[in-house]
Amino acid sequence: MKLKPELFLQENIIQSACKAFESEDDVIAIILIGSLAKGGGDRISDADLLIITKNKYHNQVESCYKKFEADKDIVYCFDALDEDQWYTKKYLFHDFTSAEIHCFDTSYDIKIHNPYLVLLDKENIVPSLVCDEPAPKHEDFPAYYFGDKGLIWDVFECVKWLSRGKNDLAKHHIKKLAKEF
Repeated sequence: MKLKPELFLQENIIQSACKAFESEDDVIAIILIGSLAKGGGDRISDADLLIITKNKYHNQVESCYKKFEADKDIVYCFDALDEDQWYTKKYLFHDFTSAEIHCFDTSYDIKIHNPYLVLLDKENIVPSLVCDEPAPKHEDFPAYYFGDKGLIWDVFECVKWLSRGKNDLAKHHIKKLAKEF
């Protein structure tokens, strides 16, 4: 995988996440999604990774997350767990990069939308997870989905959109946040 040269920080995050997870027997796939997978993105695009696990290993990946976090200057992190199907962590780093690492068990009905980039697929599972439906749009993302612990992430997303001139998108999300309060 090679991103645009100006995205070397995101590339380092992706490589670090792969290194932290890939050696585990029950981690069977790692997929990059979103703007970076599309070959686009900018300096503040987050690295969106899907980690596919089997045998409910998503409940045991904390050591992988810890390996990933070990050398990072983390400003903010939150996690959410559905013990039966997924575990996710979102990170904001001091250098203004960010990452979302979502671990899903194979029992979860996950659908992978274009664009995506397969970074690891030990069991050739990814083709069976790909769907033809369009990827979710930022406009459709729920606000305040993770409550107070996810609020910084909601606001950070708005800051990113504003910095890209997507003022209407940011205002739309802020209005959704306000309704939740």
